Amino acid sequence: MELWVKIGDEKVKLQGSMVKVLEEVLQRANGKEVQLLSFHTGQKERRRLKRELRCANKNLVEAAKNYVRWYYTIEARKLRRQIKELKKKEKVNSKGIRFLPKGVKAKIEELQKKLDEINAKLSSL
Repeated sequence: MELWVKIGDEKVKLQGSMVKVLEEVLQRANGKEVQLLSFHTGQKERRRLKRELRCANKNLVEAAKNYVRWYYTIEARKLRRQIKELKKKEKVNSKGIRFLPKGVKAKIEELQKKLDEINAKLSSL
C-alpha cells in the first residue's frame, strides 16, 4: 500500500503493508491534523480503507485506529486457536502422567509471547 498524507504542514508518503502504514499514521498524528491526499493499493485493501473511512466519518486517524484494532484482534484469535490446538497434543504415559511431545511446549511458549505482545499493542490503542 502506498499512502500520501498531509500531517500538519508536511506531505508524507508511507509505503508497506496496510497495517504498518496505518500504524505509522497513528504514530505520526499525535494530535496533529491529518489529511488523506491519495492512496494506491489492491482492490481488497482499497475497499477496506474506504469502508473504514465511511465508518469514521472520513477521519483518517480514527479509521486507522479501527483497522489496526481489528487486525490485532484477529491475530490474537489466531494465536489463541494455535495454542489451544497444541495443548490438545498432550499425551499420557503408562504411569498416568500427562506430558507434551518434544518441541510443543517451546512452541506454546513462543506463541504465548507473541500473544502477549499483541495484547500489549491492543491495550495501547
